[in-house]
Amino acid sequence: MNVYKRVSIVGNSAAGKSTLSRKIGEVLHLEIFTIDKIYWMPGWKLREQTSYQALHEKWISNDRWLIDGVGYWDALEKRLSASDLVIYYDVPVSICIQRAKQRIVDEKNSPNLDIVAGCLYQEVRDLQMDVIKCFEAETRPKLLELLDGLDPGKKRILKYGEETKFLIELEQSVSSDATYL
Repeated sequence: MNVYKRVSIVGNSAAGKSTLSRKIGEVLHLEIFTIDKIYWMPGWKLREQTSYQALHEKWISNDRWLIDGVGYWDALEKRLSASDLVIYYDVPVSICIQRAKQRIVDEKNSPNLDIVAGCLYQEVRDLQMDVIKCFEAETRPKLLELLDGLDPGKKRILKYGEETKFLIELEQSVSSDATYL
């Protein structure tokens, strides 16, 4: 396994991309950027695309990063092309729905740091459930087609349940490469 400096993680809403990102970021010592923080503005207002593009471009101009999320499609295509590793985190819809419901419960006690302040999932519960359910039929096929166009050595479809094995392999790869850091 290679050691990676520019990593993108994509997948369904509430799949666990941000949690996985924190774990991978810790292993690879990468700064983590979450698309939801630039895609949304307080009150679940969608950020204007030009402003989003400028923020996104600033992120991917860095030498080292881990970015999780999808966002605007043209920026996603550019990000995936610039990535050393693209992970599609393939989590069943039923798990995403369960996690989304838990996230709503959790945010009552503690703010979700993976989203912009002023955005509460309880305010968009029904919309999020629809997005999660539609992902399989609408977004997933487009993502898989986009991934098909990438170099096979830089993409990984990570199925739900394979996270621990992947992280162990990644840690071993980093520890065996003395020049990484």
